[in-house]
Amino acid sequence: MKKRLNVLALCVLASSVPAAAEMGFFGWGPRLGVAEDPDQILVGVHQDLGEFVENLRFQPSLDVGTGDDYTIVSAVLPVHYRIALDTATPYVGGGLLLQWLDRDAPRRRGGSDFEITGLLAGGVEWRVGDNDLFLEIQLPGGKGHDAKVFLGWILRAR
Repeated sequence: MKKRLNVLALCVLASSVPAAAEMGFFGWGPRLGVAEDPDQILVGVHQDLGEFVENLRFQPSLDVGTGDDYTIVSAVLPVHYRIALDTATPYVGGGLLLQWLDRDAPRRRGGSDFEITGLLAGGVEWRVGDNDLFLEIQLPGGKGHDAKVFLGWILRAR
């Protein structure tokens, strides 16, 4: 009897753990955007690494901003909570932001800096054929941008 209860308990625990198929490489894509203060054009890439818990997706990205006497390289490690609707999938989230800032103004004090800070994000995705199109707003902390807006494409691997 005790052995059956142990087996039953293991089955219940195993069923509550997300399936391994939910994590992995689900796609990647380019992202283009603009940033405010400093005013910059942004170019980057991102990966969809799946949901580690239902509706929570890990989608790291890397972008480079140039303009307004700065070059800013940002690596973002966000978690997005996704709300699936019929025509679109809005999401909100936040994460860790690692950024390298290089001031290249010749007449002013230049220099570079590295920081690790937080970030809030929100956006919406639309299915376009087998891939996804998204619009995202990021509100980073720290010395970098005040706000970023991206338009991106997720090229689905599966």
